[in-house]
This record gives sequence, C-alpha cells and structure tokens, in this order.
Amino acid sequence: MKILYTPMVGLVHRVEVVARELGLYDAITWERAMPYDRPTHLTDQNPLSKVPTLITEGGVALFPGTLIYEYLESIAGPKLYPTSADERWPAMQLLSLGEGLWDMTVQWNNERKRPETEQSPEQRARYLAAIERVLDRLEELAPSFTGVHIGHIAVAGCFCFFDFRRGRDLETNEFGSVMPDFYEGRPALTTWLTEVRKRPSFAPNN
Repeated sequence: MKILYTPMVGLVHRVEVVARELGLYDAITWERAMPYDRPTHLTDQNPLSKVPTLITEGGVALFPGTLIYEYLESIAGPKLYPTSADERWPAMQLLSLGEGLWDMTVQWNNERKRPETEQSPEQRARYLAAIERVLDRLEELAPSFTGVHIGHIAVAGCFCFFDFRRGRDLETNEFGSVMPDFYEGRPALTTWLTEVRKRPSFAPNN
C-alpha cells in the first residue's frame, strides 16, 4: 500500500504516528505529494487533492486521515481504537476535537498567508477563538488521559505542527505574524504532551 503525503523536515504527521504505533510504517510506500500544486498522481486518486491519501493493494483510494487510521487499524488489529463502549466514545470524542482543532488551525494559517489586503481579520479571529476553546477543553480533560489511543494522537499531532509552525514563524516571519504559544496557561495539557511525545512514534522527520 501507498500513502501520498507532504513530508516536512522537523515535522511528523499524525498518519505517520499511527503507522508507527501499529507497526506498519515500513510496510507502506510513502510518496511525496504537494496538494496545492494539484499533481495528477494525487488528483487521479483523490479529486479533492488532499493529503494524506492511502491507496490500498487493491487500488482503492482512502481519505481523509480518519478513514486511513481505521483502515490501518483493521490491518494491524485493535490497538488504538478502544473496543469497550465506556472507553471508545470518549476516545472518539477526543479524535473529533483533535480533527476540529486541526481544521481550524489550517483555516487560520491559510488566512494569514493571503496578501494582507485580502485577509479577513474577522475570520482570523473566529478561527483563533475556536482553537482557544478547544485547547481550553483539552486542558480540562488532560488530567484524565491515560494510555495512548487515536484521540490522543490526533491532539498531540496538532501540537507537533504548532511547534513546527511557531518555530518557522520566529525564524523567518514569512507571514508577518507568529503562531501563538498555545501551551501558555495550560499546565495540565503541557505536562501530558511532554510525556506522550517522548514516544518513538512522535520522533520528527529528518
């Protein structure tokens, strides 16, 4: 099987973390695709031109990431998705929060990439407010986090991008603004993130 994705030095993607946790990373062919360029090897498989996109051995293209995670779990066996209802639905709620956090972050980041005269301060403020609300909820939930499941990976993966993007902003200021420090004022979440990201699966790419 093959996964089309956008590798970046110093950043690990959530789909990579999932593949590593399931012991499938080396069984996958990882192929570079730049979605904004709309390359045919991506759009022929996924007309949305979005990554990650997985192509199964049978030639079926699977997307978005949440579907890919479940497919990989179906191959490796149950590990990241709890099977008991008492554990599964909180994990799936956390997965939804992580995915929503990612979506709002992408929207906020894309808005600030636009020429300054075309940016909408109202939209940027709306996206940022949603991000802050999710992070405040995660701060409330963090003391209850145990083990590692798919929801944890979704959340921690967002912070991998936060660190990557904020570091680039401080170094280059290429968009004229700096991603906020989302750890500030969230000690429980910060403590949990520090521990979970010590796992080998979260090692950034070189």
